[in-house]
Amino acid sequence: MKKILVPLAALALCLCLAGCGHFVSIMPGTEADGSLAPVDGPPEAADAFHERALMEFLGWTEFASSYYKDTPVALSIYTPERGYNSPVFDRASIIAACDALRSMRVTGKQPAGQGGGAQTVYTFTLADGSKLSVTFAGGDLSMTDGDYTVSGGEGLGQISFPGYHEGWDIFDLYYDDAIRAFADGFDQGQMLSVGRRFNGGATLSSRDPAVIGQVFSLLANARVARVEENPDQNIDLTQTTDYVFTLADNSYYTFSFTGPCLTVTVNDDYGPVYYWLDGADELSSVSILPESTVPQFAGGPITGLREDIGQAYAAVYGQLPGISVEGVFVDYNIQGQHGYLTLDGGTAASFVQQVTAITADAATTVPPEGSDVITVFVTLSDQSGPIIVFNGDTVQQMVGINHQCDYTAMANLRASIQQLAQDERNITEMVSGGTN
Repeated sequence: MKKILVPLAALALCLCLAGCGHFVSIMPGTEADGSLAPVDGPPEAADAFHERALMEFLGWTEFASSYYKDTPVALSIYTPERGYNSPVFDRASIIAACDALRSMRVTGKQPAGQGGGAQTVYTFTLADGSKLSVTFAGGDLSMTDGDYTVSGGEGLGQISFPGYHEGWDIFDLYYDDAIRAFADGFDQGQMLSVGRRFNGGATLSSRDPAVIGQVFSLLANARVARVEENPDQNIDLTQTTDYVFTLADNSYYTFSFTGPCLTVTVNDDYGPVYYWLDGADELSSVSILPESTVPQFAGGPITGLREDIGQAYAAVYGQLPGISVEGVFVDYNIQGQHGYLTLDGGTAASFVQQVTAITADAATTVPPEGSDVITVFVTLSDQSGPIIVFNGDTVQQMVGINHQCDYTAMANLRASIQQLAQDERNITEMVSGGTN
């Protein structure tokens, strides 16, 4: 009975209040008669802009809270006017850019047809290879739906990028304190030699202070002209040249070029950067030759032909403490068949032993026209090593001076090269599935 009386009493109360004109709506924002209550001013437009932090506007809130711990590996700048990305890899610059962006606020949207201007794109590369980019146009934030006015972030424009700003030398590109110290201390006279190496072959070195200074000066005075955006299209990636500076303590520093571009890899996740340089064109024309004079060859093993061949012999037989044979590259043309061999480990050591055991006559001779040509590049662990040229059955002491070699030894050398080449082809065929 109580369950029936309670609802009936509530209904009677409502009817009474309505009859007396004292109805009170239980809906907020309504008048006593149920109509909408007035509001102060016009209602806000649905598309009205709310000022907010730039990183929130971009959807980078997670990045904003993590970049101190998970700092991007690189920051690059791009402008259509320059047409290339130029990266920096130091944490200080990257953090400064992140701090500048975090301090910025998006204050409004530019009316249609306004805004625009010269574009600048900043791109962060994260450790997993993903990228985050933000574009500014004439000082505004540029988005696909238009431009937005921003405030703050003055520190972003103070970051320096190679190729875009002055003051960079090539040693700065490595972000390596040891390389910077090498460059700054060059004049202290600690250099032992400078060498040039093509395509990973042997290093032809010189201890002549004038040559060392010339190569260093060309590198030190070169400046970044631009960064190559499409290296696979615009440079020959198969052509490499290394310049190796060896110090008196046998430490060494290598500066590598791919085609005409200085090639620097600071971070493996970002990969190599190819820099076109102004002022380094003369590097390839520097004559780097061994400084030792050519002795009168009395005949016998070719280790007495030149000092660098003798060093390779001593290294392969353990007579030079701490120095060993690192590898051998052979460029050969035997009976009209041209090819290459790259040897390492025990195979390289055995090959050097065979080559340095060849004997030659004291008398000089002229190799016949169209003879087989074998060029052996030996690389030792200190980045030195001889280049030995065989033309027919002769060995070259220096350009224009050839000595007759033992015929049997030369026949054995050609046979060894042909066998090694055949072994290499067999391995290639097995890997490619060409043989069972």
